[in-house]
Amino acid sequence: MRKRAGRMLRRLLHRVGRRGASLLFLALLDLVYAVGLLTAPPETRESDSFVFLTGIMPLEVWAGAWALVGCLCLVYAFSLRDRVAFIAASLLKAVWANVYLVGWTAEEIPRGYVSAAVWLAFAGFIQVIAGWRENWER
Repeated sequence: MRKRAGRMLRRLLHRVGRRGASLLFLALLDLVYAVGLLTAPPETRESDSFVFLTGIMPLEVWAGAWALVGCLCLVYAFSLRDRVAFIAASLLKAVWANVYLVGWTAEEIPRGYVSAAVWLAFAGFIQVIAGWRENWER
C-alpha cells in the first residue's frame, strides 16, 4: 500500500512539473493575500493604500479577486493546459501594480511606486514562467 501511494505521488509530482509547481506557489501567495486583505486590522485599514483601494472597490471584492485567482492557480497546477491560470495570475498582479501607480501619481499613496514596481516585476516574471516548456514537451 505504501509503495503504491509513493508511486502515485511521484506520478502526480511529475505531472505537475515546473509550471504546475509555480502555479502552486502562486496559489499559496494569492490565497494568503486574500486572507490578509480580509483580516487586516483596523490600523492597517486606515493606511493610505487601503483607503485608496477601498475607494475603488471594497476590500472584500479585492480579496475575492485574489482568492479566485488563487483557486484558479491551484486547480490548473494539475492541468496540462494551464494558460488561463498564468494569464489570470499575471493580470491580477499587473492590475494591483497599476492601482498603486495611479495612487502614487495622484499623491494618495506615498511611495506607491515601490509596490507598483514590485508587482509589475512579479507579473512579468509570471509571464516568463508561462513561457517555460516542460521536459516532456520537448
